[in-house]
This record gives sequence, C-alpha cells and structure tokens, in this order.
Amino acid sequence: MKIPFDIAGAPAEFRRSPHTGRAELRVGDDVILLQSPYQPSGWFEFRSRRVWRRQVGEHDVEIVKVRSMFGGGGPQSYTISVDNTVVAEATGM
Repeated sequence: MKIPFDIAGAPAEFRRSPHTGRAELRVGDDVILLQSPYQPSGWFEFRSRRVWRRQVGEHDVEIVKVRSMFGGGGPQSYTISVDNTVVAEATGM
C-alpha cells in the first residue's frame, strides 16, 4: 500500500507491506520506520484501529489504519492527517 501526500508542500508517502507488516513514512530522502516487521504487533493484533503519530519538522502527522472486524484478510482503511487536517484517505491492504 502506497499513499502519496504533501507536508507543507514537500512530497511524502506512507508505505505498508501486507506481506511483512512493515510500515514507514517517507519524506524526501528520509525514511521514518513506523512499524517493524520484527514486532509481533505487525503480525497479530486484537485492536481494529492503529494510530501512528510523528512530528516532521514543525508539522504533526497522524496515520490511522482501521481494519475489518472480521480479521486481517479484508481491506483496511487509512486516513492521513497533517496538523489535524485530513490530506489523504485510501482503502486497501
């Protein structure tokens, strides 16, 4: 899953691999690891909602993943906000 968006005019991208569970935020040449494939929570999680919050420069970035109540096999919805404003939404794996 790749979701492009901007942070104050700078190109950014959220990436998550459904195969490894790795999630990262890319801003320019910088890569911010949000979830490692080596963390058990990347593979097995009871919560249906996961939130990642990071500060990029002077901007607050929040990424929310909501998975189906029927397990991890279905599509997941993602909402990305910068400074409390939704800048991107997507559904996928």
